[in-house]
Amino acid sequence: MKKNVILFLIILAAYATHAQGSHGTEVTGDQRSTLVSAIEKAHKQLTSLSANFTQEKTSSLFTDKVVQKGKLMYKSPKQLRWEYTSPKAMTVIFSNGKVLLKTDKGTTANPNKMLSEMGNMIINTINGTFLKDNPDFSARYYKDKSGHITAVLTPVNKRIKNYYKNITITLNGSSHLAEKVVLTEVNGDATTISFTDKKTNATLSDTLFK
Repeated sequence: MKKNVILFLIILAAYATHAQGSHGTEVTGDQRSTLVSAIEKAHKQLTSLSANFTQEKTSSLFTDKVVQKGKLMYKSPKQLRWEYTSPKAMTVIFSNGKVLLKTDKGTTANPNKMLSEMGNMIINTINGTFLKDNPDFSARYYKDKSGHITAVLTPVNKRIKNYYKNITITLNGSSHLAEKVVLTEVNGDATTISFTDKKTNATLSDTLFK
């Protein structure tokens, strides 16, 4: 359970190699500061965000990929809904410091402290503060010829390091919103989450976060 919680919250935990490699050219110095500020500014301008996602896990234990689909919804400043719709339904809701876990067995309020902490981290990622000052990760940024930005996050938090080697986030060069997240575990397994149909600053009912 703890591993699954860290997996889907580190993302929204988003809401982030070589100087020249598969990710493009590394952005350093003043250019890095300018890039991080631009990402932070774009995220702070969000009043809401909704998107569909597809999550694919590859593992030496499985012959085929494990695929899950769902939807995320965020409403500024502190409301987040992360919902799996297939193959099994499960929803985690964060609303102004409160946490709800919804499954086919019912609803649990404030299921555990770690879930609350990780929810706060992902909300701070979406609103931009995560990239500016985050003690749990070290970050390196890259930009390719098409303008896409890649953030490679390496955990320094001991608890997260037990699960993940690194997290690679691909951002749209114009909107600075995440298009793909790859979570590489310490055992070599990997989970790729792709986001589509992103809609920003639309009206979202508060009932979605209850």
